Amino acid sequence: MATVTFGGVGSGLDTESIVSGLTKASQGPLNQMKNQVTGLTAVNTSLSTIASLLGKLQTALESVDEVKEVGSYSASSSSTAIVASTTGAASPGSYQISVDRLASEQRSYSNGFAATDTALGLTGSLDFSIGGGSATSITLDAADTLDSLVAKINASGARVSASILNDGSQNRLQVRGLDTGAANAITFSGTTLGLDLAANTRQAATDSQVTIDGFTVTRSTNQVIGAIGGVTLNLTATTPVGTPATVKVASDPDGLKTKLNSVVTAYNAVVDLVHNVSGFGTTKAQVDGLAGDSLLRSLSGRMSSAVGTQVGTGAYQTLGSIGLSLDRTGRMTLDSEKLNKALAADPSGVANVIAGPDDTTGAADVLRDVVKAFGQAGTGTIASRQTSLASRIKETNARVDREQTRLDAYANALRKQFTALDTLMSSTSQNSSYLSNFFK
Repeated sequence: MATVTFGGVGSGLDTESIVSGLTKASQGPLNQMKNQVTGLTAVNTSLSTIASLLGKLQTALESVDEVKEVGSYSASSSSTAIVASTTGAASPGSYQISVDRLASEQRSYSNGFAATDTALGLTGSLDFSIGGGSATSITLDAADTLDSLVAKINASGARVSASILNDGSQNRLQVRGLDTGAANAITFSGTTLGLDLAANTRQAATDSQVTIDGFTVTRSTNQVIGAIGGVTLNLTATTPVGTPATVKVASDPDGLKTKLNSVVTAYNAVVDLVHNVSGFGTTKAQVDGLAGDSLLRSLSGRMSSAVGTQVGTGAYQTLGSIGLSLDRTGRMTLDSEKLNKALAADPSGVANVIAGPDDTTGAADVLRDVVKAFGQAGTGTIASRQTSLASRIKETNARVDREQTRLDAYANALRKQFTALDTLMSSTSQNSSYLSNFFK
């Protein structure tokens, strides 16, 4: 419940206003400490954002810190039967590929039955095994129907699916494997309802088969990985006999350009924020506590130095030589024309500058190490600074609480003094009135 104060009843003074004014006049140290907390929090928030942007820059750099990632390649296929795609480990090449067979799952059917909801009068169990593994047993009873068998099989947890097919005159239980490949063939035993008959297996579990430049390759699925380094072949159909598809793997400059543009964007985001919060040139710092900050000056300087690092040998030894450079404000730019010319002249040299010869230290590694030194969560230079800031904020908040407690006590003491004054003046007024009336 709020305290209601009636000051000045006896004295006629507005004592609460006086108390408020005296207390406010004593709030200088409190306001100063609150401003300190606000300033420290602004510094901490800005550093957190910079660390987050450094994390994005690190991710962008790690996409080009290995030679296989720098060499961007794309794959094409002359036939819709093969959809080819690449990873960073691909190399240029051309292949003649025939799709001889697609991978398939097994589909087996039971003998025909007149109805799906009529009791079959079965006993024993329906057992099936996938790829020669442990058998799954479905317990049967006389009341089971085709419908109830479907439910029991689907509830078994085995890698199969059951359903019912009506062939126009009769109903058949279908058991279909959920995985392709010869290793996932299904065998039936026990009360099989005809599922074990060879004639009732309408589709066998088979591996896919392709012929690549005369070499036969099989896989358990319709995705062929590892046959061609860095290339995935997704098979959609067989190719006509004697008409192989041509799959080509070629250099993709746009792929590398996209990665480098990501680096540029992430780099400039860090530079722009550092300039905004700490000031740059004639631009005033947005965060007073970071104006001309030595940590941020060091970060900018080391990032700039890393970009200019000389690595590798030959015609291309720096990022600037392949089109990545800094302008007078420290922001990074990418000269696409210069990059294209370098890639056309010496793609290996470009890769060596960015990722380093044979995945040793390249320019991306140098810049990444600087970014990690400053932005690493928990151990980076910024994280250490934030730990110190958090301690100072906590300590200052504690001082704020203590000062507020002191001011509250001071205000209460003033109220007690004015209450005593009111009481005294009220008593004096009453005595004066009595004496005045007595001598009339």
